[in-house]
Amino acid sequence: MRNSGGQKKSVNSLKIKIAVAMALAALVLTFTMAIISLKLYESNSRSEHIRMANGAVELAAGSIDVDMVGEYIKNGKSTEGYAQSHKRLCEIRENIPDIKYLYVYQILEDGCHTIFDTDAEGQDFAVGDLIEFDETFLPLVPDLLAGKEIEPLESNDRYGWLLTVYRPTFGSDGKTCVYVGADISMDKLKEYERQFIGKIALYFVGIFVVILTIGLWLSNRYLSKPINRIAYYAGDFMSSNGNLAEMNACVERIKELGIHTGDEVENLYHSFSQMTEDMVSHIKSIREQASTINRMQNERIHIMERYQSDLENKVVERTHELRQEKEKSERLLLNILPAPIAKELSEKPGQIIAKKYPNVTVLFTDIVGFTKLSDRMSAEQVVTMLNKLVSRFDIRAQESGIEKIKTIGDAYMAAVGLREDAGNGGAEKMVRFAQGLIEDVRSFNERYKSNLKIRLGINTGNLVAGVIGKTKFIYDIWGDTVNVASRMESTGEPMKIHVSESSYEQTKDVFSYGESVEVDVKGKGKMRTYFL
Repeated sequence: MRNSGGQKKSVNSLKIKIAVAMALAALVLTFTMAIISLKLYESNSRSEHIRMANGAVELAAGSIDVDMVGEYIKNGKSTEGYAQSHKRLCEIRENIPDIKYLYVYQILEDGCHTIFDTDAEGQDFAVGDLIEFDETFLPLVPDLLAGKEIEPLESNDRYGWLLTVYRPTFGSDGKTCVYVGADISMDKLKEYERQFIGKIALYFVGIFVVILTIGLWLSNRYLSKPINRIAYYAGDFMSSNGNLAEMNACVERIKELGIHTGDEVENLYHSFSQMTEDMVSHIKSIREQASTINRMQNERIHIMERYQSDLENKVVERTHELRQEKEKSERLLLNILPAPIAKELSEKPGQIIAKKYPNVTVLFTDIVGFTKLSDRMSAEQVVTMLNKLVSRFDIRAQESGIEKIKTIGDAYMAAVGLREDAGNGGAEKMVRFAQGLIEDVRSFNERYKSNLKIRLGINTGNLVAGVIGKTKFIYDIWGDTVNVASRMESTGEPMKIHVSESSYEQTKDVFSYGESVEVDVKGKGKMRTYFL
């Protein structure tokens, strides 16, 4: 009873900890169930809105004569039948809940041409009016021009929270004439969510209280109460101060506890009971054989010291091995990715890495006539030749501060200026790197008695760079700057450096260029370019 005050404090502390743990567990479970329910509700609501939008589009597609699109564009709204079709579209928009906009567009390369527009806000579009593509819409343009169906789009801007569905409509000749589009408002979903949250909150509060009550009752019956009884008799046993008679009496009282919880607490009780009994036996043995026990203790200490020493050596050895493996992984990552990207990927695994860069110079090279050349060589010879040549390029890129992006077959792609504060010096560095590649090819030809030639194209501008993929991930760059650089290479001449006007402007004071030439670039029209 001398330790009763300390024991009582420990008992109260254990009960509080158990109560807090059970409350947190019940709260986490309740919160998780609520989140899952809310997500399922949102998913079902979004699916329902998509179904309504698809229904509106399907009705609208059946309400127009797509074979008359040419007449509508030619004669405008005065065309016979136009007003009736427009009226039917307005009725569809007004009678289907939450449909905000319903329209029919002819999609061409220059943008969307209005055929029908039932804008509820009163904007009056003439037939054939051009609506230019939004930047976020550009990736979908190829599929739309090809007459393909696209996934529903979701946006949240000044027009509100909208879900957009597009459907191609075909004429009697089987060709895509127009796309019918419907914008369904998702704004009411927020109100529905608030109402839903209010309802499930009441359910989950009740679940929380039930879980907490049952958990506390079970923990008190099968955990805290048995442990408190064991702790009380443990204090009684320890307070005997080596008195064998009192210790034997405590052992008997401990055996009489009879704790049967059927889990780890019962195992703890049996272990403690056995421990106290063994301890009394050991004390008797110690008093009878003190010298033997001392020798055994010394031996145990020696074994523990040796074990500790061995363990420390193993820890040092394993730490060294882990450090080596980490260094290998970092070197491998640096071979695949730029150093800043590799560092960010290591520090933030799983995070999407993508950035815009304002002033990047991109180079493409390609071996002239490689397809015909590879037809005359074995697979091993082709790979060996490419490996030797690309290895030379890689060494020069590393020495020149150029970032290799990737190789695609016999094409080599590199960039410089992949920093947010990149200046105009990257274009000059890339041109010098290109001159070095030509020297590498000439040196390669002299050594291996070959006659390889390469084309080189360079362009400077802004682009997007990032890491894509989960397993065999790759660092890549995208944008108009990359496409123009590729075009510079494909329209270039063997063993000459072909640069765009943007690269020329940044390097014309350093290098001597010939007269400008005009090149037809897909999507860009005529461009002025230069040969070094």
